[in-house]
Amino acid sequence: MDRTIHVGIIGGSANNQWASSTHIPALQQLQKFKIMAIGTTRMESAEKSASLYGASHAFADSNELSQHPDVDMVIVSVKVPGHYDAVIAALNAGKSIYCEWPLGLNTTQAIEMNRLALEKKVHTAVGLQARQSPEVNFAKDLVAKGYIGKILSCHLKVSTTAKGGTTNEVSKYLLQQSNGANLLTINAGHAIDAMCYMLGDFKELSATIANQIKQAKVLETGEMIEKTTADQILINGTLKNGATASIHVQGGVTFRTGVSFEIYGTEGVIVLSNESAHGQFQWGDLKVEGMNLSNSLDVLSIPEQYRWVSDTIPSGPILNVAQALEKFGKDILEGTNYVPNFDDAVKLHVLLDLIQKAADTGERQVL
Repeated sequence: MDRTIHVGIIGGSANNQWASSTHIPALQQLQKFKIMAIGTTRMESAEKSASLYGASHAFADSNELSQHPDVDMVIVSVKVPGHYDAVIAALNAGKSIYCEWPLGLNTTQAIEMNRLALEKKVHTAVGLQARQSPEVNFAKDLVAKGYIGKILSCHLKVSTTAKGGTTNEVSKYLLQQSNGANLLTINAGHAIDAMCYMLGDFKELSATIANQIKQAKVLETGEMIEKTTADQILINGTLKNGATASIHVQGGVTFRTGVSFEIYGTEGVIVLSNESAHGQFQWGDLKVEGMNLSNSLDVLSIPEQYRWVSDTIPSGPILNVAQALEKFGKDILEGTNYVPNFDDAVKLHVLLDLIQKAADTGERQVL
């Protein structure tokens, strides 16, 4: 098929920090797509944002957006509690859908959305965009080609200033466990998904999860709010390939923040890392270093083949989203399956449930 995919964005307001900084500028540079509709909670903001982005339609109702004949594909980029209703509306309308991660508030919702997607036979994608990262795919291929020999172990560390003792009005919902978006599902979920994508799935694991910071200060108002989400997550286990894995994800820290993923083999080591306050593996900008039967850890250049969008798209969060959208467009037009879909989302939801169960019971979980 050779056609343009007409996109409707639920949560496409210019004030939506994620959609406006990643999905929209990416779509504007990808030839497969045209933004046709913007949906927000208020018609005024929908019309203003639609005008700004050159979209033909504005909606304050996600059902109406999904049902419009000018919309082929729906992007859901709202807070996690709003995912289920928006996704179900798009699926019932028979539209291809890209939903941000986490797919649902819980595994039950994710399973239900996936069941309906399979029933409707539509293309789905979930925003686990680290799998489309040039750095991640390059390192994955190095491992597969035996660059560091047999994999012995890996250590993943993610540290963020967020999800601790301070927050802002926009992000304070991340500190309430009932909202489904927290250190385990977001920072840990994205990083663990990337790790398993590169090295394979867990065979068994143990975990410790703790909420050491019980309250957080809202910066704009000074209000102290209760925090019910974890700020310390520790996991150790064995992968199906026999390698051991250790993971530490922590929130509310102000020093040595960022991402570090070390993969040790019989003939060397590969390290992916960045130094940033956000502690988000999936946001990219990772440095890749390797040591192969040598005494020095050298920065490795990423071959051009791992970037499949225009070099006018800058590195960082927008690049990985653009790469995911480009491949999802190919899935829709050619019937392929290049991006993680709702099946993959359910699998990750289940894995995070097992991690939580391991922490709650103190019992090692066998997958």
